[in-house]
Amino acid sequence: MTVLCPSGHPSETSDYCDQCGAPIARSAPAPPATVDLVVDDEDTSPAAPREPCPRCGAPRSGDDRYCEGCGHDFLAPQPAIAAWEAVASADRAQFERFAADGLSFPADYVERRFPLKGAELRIGRSRGSGEPAPEIDLASPPEDPGISRLHALLERQEDGSYALRDLGSTNGTTVNDDLHPVGTDTAVPLADGDRIRLGAWTTITVRTR
Repeated sequence: MTVLCPSGHPSETSDYCDQCGAPIARSAPAPPATVDLVVDDEDTSPAAPREPCPRCGAPRSGDDRYCEGCGHDFLAPQPAIAAWEAVASADRAQFERFAADGLSFPADYVERRFPLKGAELRIGRSRGSGEPAPEIDLASPPEDPGISRLHALLERQEDGSYALRDLGSTNGTTVNDDLHPVGTDTAVPLADGDRIRLGAWTTITVRTR
């Protein structure tokens, strides 16, 4: 490689000029290019979802204790939701009121208990033909012939209790001693101890455990 000495002579050597002997200064390496680092203080991580109020659904504001919408106390202990069950039994008063010809009261009927866990539970009698059975299936003997295949429906409410709706049954559904049948359009709220009367002799009592 040929370099130029300070006097302008081309030289094959890079330390001293091979023509005049003048020292050839080596050029300092260029400093590495620098890149200015820009500090980004903006937080681009996904924002944590705000806790909704269990009473009105409004989002919680930061760590505020009380809901801005309804005043719900986020720090208060939440009440335990009671477990419900339905107990089916043979009711002689229902049998005598129904007064169906050719039927005998099943005195040996054993109570049947059904835990209520789903959002919707159908009451009826399964056909045994492979189709899904109702959650409260009353088809086991002694079988009440006055109960429709899909007779009524229990719907869970926000507080964990249940409401009753008739599904267009043949013989209707009543609650407690009210003789007016439950409709198909409006669900009737049920309380602990309420009795659902249906069929020729069946009463279903809803209870908390």
